[in-house]
Parts: sequence; C-alpha cells; structure tokens
Amino acid sequence: MSDSPQDPFEKALAALLAPLSRAMMARGVTYGSAAEALKRAMLQAVLDQLAAEGGNGRISDSKISLMTGLHRKDVKRLRGDNAQCEVKRTMSAAAMVISYWATAPDYLDDKCCPRHLTRAGDETGPGFDGLVRQARIDMAPGTVLQVLIEQGAVAEAAAGVYCLKAHSLLPAGGGAEQVAAYEATLSAHLAAATDNLLAPPEGPRHFDRAVRYSHLSEASVEHLRKMSAAKAQALLEEINAEARKLQDADEAAQSDTDPKRRFVLGTYILPAPSAAKTPSTPEDTE
Repeated sequence: MSDSPQDPFEKALAALLAPLSRAMMARGVTYGSAAEALKRAMLQAVLDQLAAEGGNGRISDSKISLMTGLHRKDVKRLRGDNAQCEVKRTMSAAAMVISYWATAPDYLDDKCCPRHLTRAGDETGPGFDGLVRQARIDMAPGTVLQVLIEQGAVAEAAAGVYCLKAHSLLPAGGGAEQVAAYEATLSAHLAAATDNLLAPPEGPRHFDRAVRYSHLSEASVEHLRKMSAAKAQALLEEINAEARKLQDADEAAQSDTDPKRRFVLGTYILPAPSAAKTPSTPEDTE
C-alpha cells in the first residue's frame, strides 16, 4: 500500500461529479457514454495546454496517449471527429438577439422599453430582420424568430408584429435548448474556477465568490432568494447594456476585435431546503 497522501483534488472530484451524475441518470446517460465524453475532454485539454505553451506543429498521438492515459487508437479516432453542436449555436444567436432588442436604442421606444417589431421595419424604426443583422447573427432571421417564439421569449402581438416577452432566454425544461444553456453556463463558471485553481501563488485570479449561510428559517431563505434574484437580474441587465454599447463602439472605431476575446458574467442562487429523511432501503429494514 502506498504511503503517499491522497491528492485533495481526488476527493473534490467526486463532489464535483455528483450533480453531473444525477443529471446523467435523469437523462439516461450510461457510464460508457460518460467515459467517451471524458476521453474527448481530456484530449481537448491536452491540445489546449500544449497550444498555450507555444507548441508548434502536430502533436503526436503517442505523446497525447502518454499524457492522458488514453489508448492511441482512441486518440486517433477522436482527433478526426470535429462534430459541431448546431443547437448551441442557435441558442447563442437567440440570446444575442434578445440582448440587442432589450438594449439597442434603435429597438427601444420613448420609454426605453423594447418596441414591437415587424419583420422589415416601419416608420418607428428597423424591424426584426435588421435586428438579427445588427446583432451579427449568421443565421436566417426567420429561423431565429421561430426559436424565440417556441421558447416563449417572443410573441406575435398582431399579424406580422412581434413583441419581446423576456429579457433573457430561459429554455423550456428538458429540451436540447436547455441542455445547451446548461453547458454554456456551467462550463464558463468551471473554467474560471479551474483557472484560479491552477494559477501560480502570485498570479491573477478571476472574481469567483459566494455567500453561504445555514441555520435559517424557511421565510429567511425565501427573503434572501427574492432579494438576490432581483439584484442579480438588475446587475446582469446593466452589464448587458454596457457590453452592447462597447461592442458597437469597438466596431465603429474599427478596433482590434476578436470573436474569441470574450467576457462572461454569470450568477446563481441555490436556496437549499431542509434535508428530508432518507427512506429506508431493503437492507435497512429488519
């Protein structure tokens, strides 16, 4: 038996995987599928790491196999698989259109509320098709509109006239769109936390903080939930409006913009109920 102390990350890994495992079981994802996803993720992590270190040329399958423990046949197979997620692209486009509709001056009325839009526009200003172009969405406006209607973010107020019903995209539960949102939200937060974990002692760190309280009444938890939700929504809307203005200004000034140079701000609230008593299992029953 080894006397080496266990890396605390191994214990943390089990806790990190617990909610993912719960989602996997609910979605019918088996261990085999999860293992395949892990192989793909480890391969990408190695490629990203070596690229960041200034690696030039093609990295051999053998080197990747040595670094990850993956079989060389798996490495070769996965490197040739460049599947794209169309659902994720569609949801990102829909969210960007909502952002512009809710903040861009051309699409607001005199009370700074999102105006009703026709497809082509009218005397009040440009329409939905122009909105999609201004948001730099490389998709057919009709496709984006249909997604927004299906998700309940947009409604047809009159024949050919559309209104914005929500300032953020909340995909319907259980669908591919919600999975795409789940991926985008959690992957960004986990990436920030991982950067912090791996940063050198004096290196810069991302802002990643949480407030945790226990020994609260149900009423207190609900009060904090409502207060947090309101303040978080206000912050997100404020940052969204500022980011949109900066993006437009950068484009007008022909600044050195890059689609890979991104900014992400997210919030989450977890009001945990009292722990329910665990039902007895057959082994517990005498």
